[in-house]
This record gives sequence, C-alpha cells and structure tokens, in this order.
Amino acid sequence: MTNTPWLSRIMRRCATGNVRIAAAGLGVFVMTQVAVPGTWAATLTLAGSQPLVAGVAVAPPPWPAGTQWTLDARGLRGPAPLACPNARQQILLVPAQGLFQGAWSAEDADAAIKRAADVGLKGAESVTLRLDCANANFDLHRVAPRRWLTALDGRVLVLRQGPDAEDPQAPVRELLLQHLPELGSPFDAARVERLRPWLAPSLSEAFRRWFGRPARPDEAPQLNGDPFTDTQEPPLALVLGERWRHGALATQVVLVDIGGGRQHRLTYRLQRADDGAWRINDIDYGEGVSLRQLIRKDLQP
Repeated sequence: MTNTPWLSRIMRRCATGNVRIAAAGLGVFVMTQVAVPGTWAATLTLAGSQPLVAGVAVAPPPWPAGTQWTLDARGLRGPAPLACPNARQQILLVPAQGLFQGAWSAEDADAAIKRAADVGLKGAESVTLRLDCANANFDLHRVAPRRWLTALDGRVLVLRQGPDAEDPQAPVRELLLQHLPELGSPFDAARVERLRPWLAPSLSEAFRRWFGRPARPDEAPQLNGDPFTDTQEPPLALVLGERWRHGALATQVVLVDIGGGRQHRLTYRLQRADDGAWRINDIDYGEGVSLRQLIRKDLQP
C-alpha cells in the first residue's frame, strides 16, 4: 500500500493461520472463519421455499415458515436436519455448477447459470457460507445482504437473517462479503459508497476527500492497491482470526493469503456508535502503517 513494493512487504511479514482452499474449480476465493468466543448470534428465519428444479414436484420442507435457527461462531443450531454444530465455516465464491452441493454439476456452465437465475442467484458465481460439521455440510448461498438460499431434499429454502448489531465482527464479515465479488475491478468511489454501511462516517468522509484530491500524474499515491485486503491482485483466501473487544472499541484480525505460502496480517479497528452498531474505523497494515495514515499522506499538499 506504500511506495515500497507490495511483494517485499508481504515477504517480510509473519502470520499464522489455517487456510483451506476450495476443491478443484469450486471456488476461486475462500475466507475461513475461525470460531472465537462471543455472545453474538444471528437468527436465520425460514421465509419460504421452492423446488430446486422448476416444475418438479417435491415434498414441502419439514418445518413451517417462521422456523428459526441460530448462526454463531459455533455453527448452525436449530431443528434437524438443518443443523450443523461445531462447524468449520468458510466464505467462498462458488460457480453455478457447484451450487447446492453440486446439484447442477453435470450441466454445462450456461445451463447451470440459467438454473441459478431461476432461483434468484445471478451471475456466474455466488458468495457462499459453507458449514462443515461432523454430521453433514451445508452451503448457504447469499442472494442478498440478509437473505440466504440452501437446498434440502430437492427444495430451495429461503432464509432471512436477522440483525446482528452486537457483533463487532459483523461489519468486517459483511464488508468482505460485499467486497469479495468486486475484487479485481478498479477501486473507485462508487465501491466505497456501496461499502459505506460498514464504515465509520469519518472514514467514509476521508475516502470522499481522497477521491476528490487533485491528480498528481508524476507521483504514485500512497494508497495504491485494494485498501481492504492490502493487495494488488485478488488474494486466494482470507481468514477471520482473533478478535478483541473493550467497551466501545474492538479489533478483528484478517489474515490474507496471496498464495505460495505467503500471508500478511491486517487488523481492522472498529468503534461502536451511539445506536449500538459497530463500524470499521481504520485498518492497521502492520509495520506502523494504517489506512487513515496513507489517506492523510495523499491529502498533504
């Protein structure tokens, strides 16, 4: 992120973490969520269902609309068989042929994309929360910021996610879920605007000023890559690591895997607003460098 070559910065860093890459062709980008102690839990509510394949008659789900599950760092808890305790959680991009545990893997890519669109999943890939536990594994495909799809016995279940303002990890997780499909495209003001719900107002304002600064054609900016992953190219994986909370302040560690056994460590710094919601206030890149520091340097006359 500074004028020091990014690769040399990464090679000087040391980080630890267990990163697992999605199997052969089923994921380009993976974020493994490490379970950490905490009281946060999101509620997933069954909002409806439909056949996995249009026109094919299948039995209704075994629970009525309004049935609820609890999702937290320990996994998914609630009525069986849609329960996954002590789960390993990954966030990844899954191509259409791999959706719903590969339900359309035998079809060509175009046909699978059309089937995915029929159930509300647009595009060639979908952001997915994968839960692996002793009794089963489930894929929750993100169709909207707080709506997920999963499949059970030939039906697509629509799950609505309740608010999680008590979780200081939530804005980091949600920002990366939103940001993940856009990695590789230019970083611009429009993207920051889309991420604004998870940013502290003062950080959003700092970005606004940064994008409005006078051009300096002969001088590379200090902020010269993706500020949320500190990379020039899309990383292979992100690991949500340890978190810390004290009163209205919190930190969330993210380990960024760029391949070849190389990782670097980011520390997201969060602040709790008067309304109880947590917002990202800064990102510490290590070596005494932070996001706000780089923005301030670029804004200097």
